[in-house]
Amino acid sequence: MATVPDIIQQLGGVTAIANETGIPLTTVHSWKRARFVPAWRVPALVELAARKGCALSDQDFPKERPAAKEAA
Repeated sequence: MATVPDIIQQLGGVTAIANETGIPLTTVHSWKRARFVPAWRVPALVELAARKGCALSDQDFPKERPAAKEAA
């Protein structure tokens, strides 16, 4: 399983994801900082990955938020 920052980088970065999905830049940035994407937002990123030809599935995302110590 990749980390959320790795996934965001693989998809072109925070700005590219925001521009290509319509998700606010601050929201995508908060996922990167928290190292977690809410489950209801994952399909948009999987769809973006498919459009970009990246191998990514919902199984690649953490299922729960990391502990505060790990997120820092």
